[in-house]
Amino acid sequence: MAKTASEVFEEAKAELGGLKAISAVEIASGLSHGSLVVDTKFDLDAASAYNAEVIKAKIKAKNAMGMQKEKIDIMIIELTSQIHVIQPTDNEKFIIYMAADKSASNMGLIRKVMLGIAKDVQSTLD
Repeated sequence: MAKTASEVFEEAKAELGGLKAISAVEIASGLSHGSLVVDTKFDLDAASAYNAEVIKAKIKAKNAMGMQKEKIDIMIIELTSQIHVIQPTDNEKFIIYMAADKSASNMGLIRKVMLGIAKDVQSTLD
């Protein structure tokens, strides 16, 4: 039986120290289709919607450059105190968006967890 997005997000929380929040977001609308908030001060709805816009812009840019067959693998944005990771699903309809505390997280582990959960989450959304 396939895991739900909530189950996948709980597993990510167990694996990652410093996780602030994680969500599955429809790129076209910016609406969340499942989320987990660890840090209640983190505005996940706003972050999810704006990061969907980041991916929309990158898709437009790569297409304008004639790179329609290229897929966005993973985007990592490092802020002073946080790491934000955006993983589009293979069909480019959704993103998995994750934010973590930089001082309590390991970038290699964040990337590993993100790549591991993207397919599970996409299967629950299709």
